[in-house]
Amino acid sequence: MTRSVVIGAGIMGLSIAWELAKRGHRVTVVQRDQVGRQASWAGAGLLVPANEETAIHPLDQLTALSNRLHAEWADQLKSETGIDNGYQVCGGIYLARSQGEQAALSGLKRYWTECQIDYHDLSMAELAAQQPHLLADGMQMAMSVPGEAQIRNPHHLRALKVACQKRGVEFLSDVDDLSFETQASRLTGLRIGNHRIPGDTFCVAAGAWTSQLLHPLGVPLSMIPVRGQMLLYLWPEGMLTTILNEGSRYLVPRRDGHVLVGSSTEEAGFDPTTTSDVLQELGAFAESLFPDLNPQRLESSWAGLRPATYDGFPYLGRLPNWENGFVATGHFKVGLQQSTGTACIMADLIENQSLSIDITPFAPSRVSETAT
Repeated sequence: MTRSVVIGAGIMGLSIAWELAKRGHRVTVVQRDQVGRQASWAGAGLLVPANEETAIHPLDQLTALSNRLHAEWADQLKSETGIDNGYQVCGGIYLARSQGEQAALSGLKRYWTECQIDYHDLSMAELAAQQPHLLADGMQMAMSVPGEAQIRNPHHLRALKVACQKRGVEFLSDVDDLSFETQASRLTGLRIGNHRIPGDTFCVAAGAWTSQLLHPLGVPLSMIPVRGQMLLYLWPEGMLTTILNEGSRYLVPRRDGHVLVGSSTEEAGFDPTTTSDVLQELGAFAESLFPDLNPQRLESSWAGLRPATYDGFPYLGRLPNWENGFVATGHFKVGLQQSTGTACIMADLIENQSLSIDITPFAPSRVSETAT
């Protein structure tokens, strides 16, 4: 039985661990803090549509593959754990109130047309009919995308952890200091204090902290943490049933009457705290669309750190110069969406199977190649 060690217990680490466990690996997951408490837990769980038949670029192919797998995984996870991860195809509406937003939305329309993704122009009368509580003053453009879906991040993470445990995955959490043991070009184990974890394969999926972990192995990944802040409102169920997107911000309705509002993009180092100015901006955005989303309905706020790369592509592949070391990180805002496809691709790579997607653009070696 192959012994596989996964470093990181966010959405990427848990997904890879579950996929490997399903394939018969003996898996150990090592995490620096509580399971899934960073960007994975903090996100909105948006799944933008993609088309497997028309996707050409590997990034689009990864998204399309992941979308198909999300529907399958939701059923599998519920069957294995009894936990509903909230997966639903609820559709999305894209709004534009400024000229810049109009131009960006026009570009999205061209992309959807080329990729044969279903969308519909909405007149202001149609928008008002579909969203009677929406304040449409100043609205210049609106589009409906029926295939947009969502998942409830905390429920999905809980389901993955339980599913992993049911398949014998071992978890080691609150690990402050770890180091790799090596022999020639192979990783032979993890050292955590006086505790040693042996392994046949090692996959680092630690989000924004990945570059720090790989530095001692001579793997210079270029990454930065990007903070995103969120608000959660309680709203009468049924007041909003579809995702609303305007530029980089959005409102995501949950089945239980909650509405998520996000998000910011801030380079604030490894500081996962919220700030009053950003939360006020998000609140003003929400109220500008739905005046009923007043501070009295606000339940909570939080922030997470997304792993961003210098070129916008994730790092997926074998670690340079380490034949049994792998990395999967850097998905930025789409980590949850691309987690299912990434897990299957990485499991295939670890098992030396042929890959359904060309991951050459995601190779971690591209950093050193760019520098030379």
